[in-house]
Amino acid sequence: MENKFKPSFMQWGIITKENFEGKTTYDLPIKRWDPLSTIEIKTKDFGMRNRHRRFHGHYSYLSPIRGKRPKGFKTPEKKSQLLDCSEIILSKAKDVFMSITEGEPVFDEDGRQIGDGYTIIICEDTERKDNPFSENPHSIEKISEKTKAITLINRYPSMARVVDPKVEEYVRNNLPRHLKLARGINLVTISRDFYPSMCFSLIPADVLQAILLSMKESILYSIQEAIQRNYYDIPVTPFFNIGMKVGGSQPRIHGQVYIDLNMDGHGSRLENYLNAFKEMDECHLCETSHGDTDRIVMKTKYWTFYTSGSPVRNYHIRFHPNEHIRRYTQLNINQLSELANNLKSLFQALDDIEIDKNRNIIMNCCPFHYDADFHLFGDIIPHEIIGGAEMAEDMRVARKLPHIAAAEIRDALEKYQ
Repeated sequence: MENKFKPSFMQWGIITKENFEGKTTYDLPIKRWDPLSTIEIKTKDFGMRNRHRRFHGHYSYLSPIRGKRPKGFKTPEKKSQLLDCSEIILSKAKDVFMSITEGEPVFDEDGRQIGDGYTIIICEDTERKDNPFSENPHSIEKISEKTKAITLINRYPSMARVVDPKVEEYVRNNLPRHLKLARGINLVTISRDFYPSMCFSLIPADVLQAILLSMKESILYSIQEAIQRNYYDIPVTPFFNIGMKVGGSQPRIHGQVYIDLNMDGHGSRLENYLNAFKEMDECHLCETSHGDTDRIVMKTKYWTFYTSGSPVRNYHIRFHPNEHIRRYTQLNINQLSELANNLKSLFQALDDIEIDKNRNIIMNCCPFHYDADFHLFGDIIPHEIIGGAEMAEDMRVARKLPHIAAAEIRDALEKYQ
């Protein structure tokens, strides 16, 4: 690896004395808890250490650099092209990641350069590369065509990953007490070849499996390195944003992971999940029949998919491994392989019944170092406009009865199983 260069302020989550010069504390990525919905955690229920004050409630990451990230859908014409799933269009598709995968400058049809090729690679497939706390973005040669997935440090993150000690001291002395520097690792995992994220029918199952495996290995690598730096009690959220309407700024299929290293607690939703599992006599996901099977969409050797009885959106699907495990990183290759095939079939079925192609996939995991009896589960949430009352409270109004939605999806799935 060669051609290292000095990153601009907060690129790849790097803050140095040089790139911080001329900035203020309000240019920094901030984590801020909402005082009207935040409660200090004083119990020892989940084994969190006592060195730091911990909270649960609503918080925001405020990161100005997020607004500078490149967008893959710049014009209606470009958007139409990148959503076109024909092989002819795909052979001509170019995006910001191509300069990384091909190891050379890439130019659009107007002769403008797309990306500069500099990156920090955590894993090529499951082979570990750069340290997750590396301070050295670099250019690379062409990624082997045998590689299916690559995990990178996100160049435009929500959290600072590496901070110069002098800058950190300045922040401690000058940032208002109700604010804190957001610390963490943001990962992005891409397919080596271009596959549009909204066209799952064209994504080979082995490529989707490779993405899931690369995400897993990169999380493990990042957590191991974080522990060496004395981080602990670490919430980890793997997710996919598929489409502009749900936060997907890039058209190539990609997964993301937020690894929060602030050691200050967790959100209100995770708090509810943790306490709900704690109060169960037996794990609900292990024991429930999901409405006497009328809400089950698909049950395979390793996974169960069902429509949520209390949907966040219409056609909200939940899924979980049949084995009682707590974290995404505990899934083995067979479970991830089957998950890739299941997601591919399920997304094809949702397309067939014309459910909005903009969708989120979110994995709900027990944080590292938490001592909690938790059953990993995921949510597939199609995009939908929601109303004001739904924004004011943690509730939703749905028009589709979950067992009817499940029947429609099951019917559409028959041709793919």
